[in-house]
Amino acid sequence: MRAKILNASAGSGKTYRLAYEYVRDVIDDPARYRRILAVTFTNKATEEMKSRIIHELAVLAGCERDWERKSPYEDELCRVFRCTSEALGVAAKDALRSLLYDFSRFSISTIDSFFQMVLRSFAHEADVSANYALELDDRE
Repeated sequence: MRAKILNASAGSGKTYRLAYEYVRDVIDDPARYRRILAVTFTNKATEEMKSRIIHELAVLAGCERDWERKSPYEDELCRVFRCTSEALGVAAKDALRSLLYDFSRFSISTIDSFFQMVLRSFAHEADVSANYALELDDRE
């Protein structure tokens, strides 16, 4: 599996691009969300990315009618997969169903949450008490 890192300034479309990459990958393989780790810096970005992915999959699948527009991903995805909008809709519906039925494995988190999870998983190996407390001192 490929690793992708997007580095860009505020307002340059990072969330749009990350969500597009995620949607493309799960349409290509509906079980791929189980092997994707998306990490952002803020809780707001995490929630925005999760909701954008679900919303765009739902719009592509025809489950959520957004009469104002079609998905901005649709034309590019049809080109990438060399398919019709209808075929893309069927694939998006499969991806959305897989993701929603196994939602706990839809992993998008902040970088600090991710490292907390890693530290908790390897507390014994890191010689850290499982009941450790995290303190943030912003004066240092």
